Amino acid sequence: MTNQLLDAGFLDDQCLTGPLPDQWLLLPTVALTKRRYSWLLTLIVVVSGLMVAQWWWDSHWLFPLVLACWGLTGLIFLASWFCLPLDIRHTRFLLRTQDFLLQSGVLWRRAALIPLHRVQHVTISQGPLQKRFGLATLKVYTAGGLDAEAALADIEYRVAQALSEQLSQLIPRGDTDAEH
Repeated sequence: MTNQLLDAGFLDDQCLTGPLPDQWLLLPTVALTKRRYSWLLTLIVVVSGLMVAQWWWDSHWLFPLVLACWGLTGLIFLASWFCLPLDIRHTRFLLRTQDFLLQSGVLWRRAALIPLHRVQHVTISQGPLQKRFGLATLKVYTAGGLDAEAALADIEYRVAQALSEQLSQLIPRGDTDAEH
């Protein structure tokens, strides 16, 4: 996979802070389905726990508390279910010649600019649901700092492989023979 943004030379090799192109790479639409399945599995576990708790403490004075737990669980699930498309739409990434950019978040935005000279290594992982939908998580590990790792979840597996290869090729390597 060739990275059109990298090959098109939108930014100078020397420039890390130039204007960003409008052509960010986005998460695939199947990521929404995967995340909804994940939420559905979580809901099943929570509802099962609530049912066991309700059966265990079968008492009339606990009924308002149990009812409040059921209502809160339903509200959290519905709010999350309808916020997932926004989260998918607001997650994007961009590989340039000097850095790797990640942006995510709907209410609380998070942006990470990772200079390639700080990258130590890159890993790709897949959970069971990600494997089922052909997705993966790309993790970029950097040297030191508080956030020494940046993760990009639910991208297509082949895109994760291509990004991993491109990042590996772009990581500046020190010349060890020049020191001797």
